[in-house]
Amino acid sequence: MQLDQRTLSRLLAMNDTQLTAFISSLAADAGISPSELGIDAERLKSIRAALGSVTDSDLGALNGIYQDFLAKREEEKRGRGR
Repeated sequence: MQLDQRTLSRLLAMNDTQLTAFISSLAADAGISPSELGIDAERLKSIRAALGSVTDSDLGALNGIYQDFLAKREEEKRGRGR
C-alpha cells in the first residue's frame, strides 16, 4: 500500500465503523491483535486529527518506513522457509 494525500482523504471520509475496521485489518496484517488497539471514540478523534495534518514530507517518510517493514518481513519469511 502506498500512502498519498488521496488515500488520506478517503480514510478521513470513512465513518467510524469503516475506519475502525480498516485500522483493525492493517493491524491484523502486521500481526497485531486488533483487540490490543483499544480503538474508542477518543482515539478515533486523535487518529483523524493526525491523518488530517500529514504533510507530503510525512508521507514520504512513512512510505519509506513501510517499505523497510515489508522488506524485513519478507526476509524473515524466507529465513523461516529454509
